[in-house]
Amino acid sequence: MSDSSWMFDAAVAGEFVVAAVWLYAAYWAFSVRKALAGRIYRRHALLLGVLGVVVAPTAFLTYSTNQVINDLISVYISALFIFVFAFIDSTVPLARLSDPLLRNVLGWGRLRVVLWVDAAAMAIANAVPSFLPSNSEIGNLLSGPLWLVFALALFCPSGAALAIGARHSRDPFFKRSLKWIALILVMLVAIFADDTIISSLPGVSQYEFYYSYYALPAGVLAAVAGYFLYRSARSLAPISSLAQSELGLASQSSAA
Repeated sequence: MSDSSWMFDAAVAGEFVVAAVWLYAAYWAFSVRKALAGRIYRRHALLLGVLGVVVAPTAFLTYSTNQVINDLISVYISALFIFVFAFIDSTVPLARLSDPLLRNVLGWGRLRVVLWVDAAAMAIANAVPSFLPSNSEIGNLLSGPLWLVFALALFCPSGAALAIGARHSRDPFFKRSLKWIALILVMLVAIFADDTIISSLPGVSQYEFYYSYYALPAGVLAAVAGYFLYRSARSLAPISSLAQSELGLASQSSAA
């Protein structure tokens, strides 16, 4: 077996591992949701599960010799960026609700407008190069440094808002869930930085980018991010036990 064949098989196996981790995290989120009593917690668990289901297929959306398929992959990834930020935008206000002082984290009401513009710019910068010639200077700029700038400008403030919201929260379970989500964003930024660096290396083909040792760092980071999603969902599980206990005590009091 040649070295290239071995690396290809390892890369494909890694794709299945990454997808399995994200789907397992989604399974936990949906399972936890069934036992939660509070509407806010149920909604949060639902969004975590949907996030896992939506992200999992991206492990296989790598490379194709068919340009149409590559274009569709780029569009899907671009839509995913919008979805991820929509998830963040719906989660930060929940952190404020769990803060007794209802503090407005980083002026989120105004900041979110700027970040939505940035999310749209990032999605466009990701999709447009696939429709341009491979040697296009504009395409190289959008898919390289400029795209990484958009990613940093989007996910660094978002991660900071979630981390601060977690620190302000007085709900111990939701606090832990938010911290794990913030760590997911750290992993995403690391993946984006890794992809930008590797794609800028001379002589690295698109095939090698996904099916050689170049793909190892991003694959490991993606699996770790999926594990963080699992921990975020699992952090909500104690709420279920507490809610069940409270309901049991209430029933006993009513019976008495």
